[in-house]
Amino acid sequence: MERRSFLKSCACIAAVGATEGLSSRAEAASKKPESMRPVPGDQLVVEDGHGNARVISASELKLEVQQILAFPQDPKTGVIRSGSRFNKVMVMRLNPELMDEDTKKNSAEGVVAYSAICTHQGCDVNSYIEEKKEFFCFCHYSRFDPYAAGKVTNGPATRKLAMLPIEIKDDFIIVKEPFTRKPGYKK
Repeated sequence: MERRSFLKSCACIAAVGATEGLSSRAEAASKKPESMRPVPGDQLVVEDGHGNARVISASELKLEVQQILAFPQDPKTGVIRSGSRFNKVMVMRLNPELMDEDTKKNSAEGVVAYSAICTHQGCDVNSYIEEKKEFFCFCHYSRFDPYAAGKVTNGPATRKLAMLPIEIKDDFIIVKEPFTRKPGYKK
């Protein structure tokens, strides 16, 4: 074997090994409790940025008032799943009479939870336009209909927001099922 061929072979083997090491680290990181996606039984909390959290009660949510940004928390361990920004959700109370069927089946007592990550380029969807009854992303002005399962009403986003199916137990907002679709945007 020529020296050049030998060196190319070594480089390929090293690249494969490095890739496997990266994927192993990525898998390990994705299994950290704080980075895991919401699981049934998690409660929704408001985090203060210092690891302190307050559980959101359904009764504190007023009809069509600005959404609350929240993260899921494992109530048994206290782990807040804020290790991934894709776990950030918007929680809001809507009029159930105006909801489409998909929205109704994933909500509880008029309370909905949607991914707070825009499906266009991943900015935070952090505003509610009361007059239009729409969520709004300031980055590129995409708008989403919370009454129609997060449907896009104005682009450039083309995919609806992911919903987080919830239920209410003892006035707390609890995750009922995983996100209805992968939150965020496609790269």
